[in-house]
Amino acid sequence: MSNMEKPDLIHFLTKKMSMTDVYRPAVIKELLLHGGKRTKKQLASVLAQYDHSVQEYYERIVMRWPKITLTKHGIINYETQGRMFSLCALPIDEPTHEEAVRICDQKIQEWVTKKRQKDKSPEVGASIRYEILKSAHGKCQLCGISSELRPIDIDHIVPRALANKNGKVQKNGKLIDVNDRENLQALCFSCNRAKRDSDQTDFRRTAKLVRDLIPDIIRNEGRFPQVEQLTGQRLRAALFDKLIEEHGEFITASKNEQKLEELADMIEVIFALADQYGSGRDAILALVAHKRQERGGFQEGILYNGDA
Repeated sequence: MSNMEKPDLIHFLTKKMSMTDVYRPAVIKELLLHGGKRTKKQLASVLAQYDHSVQEYYERIVMRWPKITLTKHGIINYETQGRMFSLCALPIDEPTHEEAVRICDQKIQEWVTKKRQKDKSPEVGASIRYEILKSAHGKCQLCGISSELRPIDIDHIVPRALANKNGKVQKNGKLIDVNDRENLQALCFSCNRAKRDSDQTDFRRTAKLVRDLIPDIIRNEGRFPQVEQLTGQRLRAALFDKLIEEHGEFITASKNEQKLEELADMIEVIFALADQYGSGRDAILALVAHKRQERGGFQEGILYNGDA
């Protein structure tokens, strides 16, 4: 940006900046108040003030929407080595500086007021957020992706927009607080945005596909498992979900032996899927060997970048 004309910050704030969230004006204001430079962690702390969530989550937020949008418009620059954000449009004169801060405050207040009117209830607290993520094993309860790969939001199954004036919603035939754990689920950013405010789908899975001998193991422990044997399309769908689940566990496993165990589980699920599509274990392994002989494997790490 040093060789380019500085963008008009006031024009951007008043004419171009969309207010789908509070992040953009909050980031710009913080940079204005500190000489145009703040670290990722410092900006994350500021954003957390407006949404009452954990700092690690907002560090991811900083690196996504504010960084991408504000960099695109030439408002900020990010230095990877020092993890430092710089305000490219830092006003030189004090009146313009004060005006930009005032506009950011105004935009933030407008967003907060609008959000309160819409939600009719306070944000989910950090402790509840932690419990929901823990119960979901750090994964999206719709697509199964891990929080290591995509930020996970806390979604209200019955949306806050449908809460009454006391912050209560109807769930399973009873009136509960909109932030009650019974009304919360973990969804990744993409799934949460795709779920509309009128959608009340509960994506939490209370049942999951297990290995064939697990019910017997549970009975031998003196417990009484409730099981159902799936067939046809329901079995295929459950196998698809299981493959996503095992893939997520492989990604998040920290030790090599754990990763190998998850790979073994994935292979077992693949064998079961092959059975569903008319191929046995031997046949799918023969196809693997044929493709390896004909086109090679993936051991050499060859990345194809197109033709020269």
